[in-house]
Amino acid sequence: MWRSGRALALAFAPVLLLLGCGGDRETAERSPAPVDRRARGASVYAVRCAPCHGAEGAGDGPAAASISPRPRNFRDPEFWRGRTAEQLRLVVRQGKPGTLMPPFEGVLSAEEVDDVVGYLQGFRPGA
Repeated sequence: MWRSGRALALAFAPVLLLLGCGGDRETAERSPAPVDRRARGASVYAVRCAPCHGAEGAGDGPAAASISPRPRNFRDPEFWRGRTAEQLRLVVRQGKPGTLMPPFEGVLSAEEVDDVVGYLQGFRPGA
């Protein structure tokens, strides 16, 4: 019936192509979507930080008026002078003694801490 291997391959090519395409689509549908780290940092900030530090990072959140000392203003250029990402991570993880800044170690994952620190750096003047 089939005179050559080429004819056989051509006959089954559409079937193999469809199976291959279907498999790729299934894999893509089952694969988790890549994490948008900026969005996750913004989400963590909105829930955990904005009530004190404000939605725009100016230290003027709804709870700020009743907090002493006042929450940090991330828009202040002086705050950023010499400030490193590792220093920010440390404060997010361990809190800030003498203030109401709580520790988030054990509350936020290491990735969430990194994401919120990345988001905070967006408040740096000129960022």
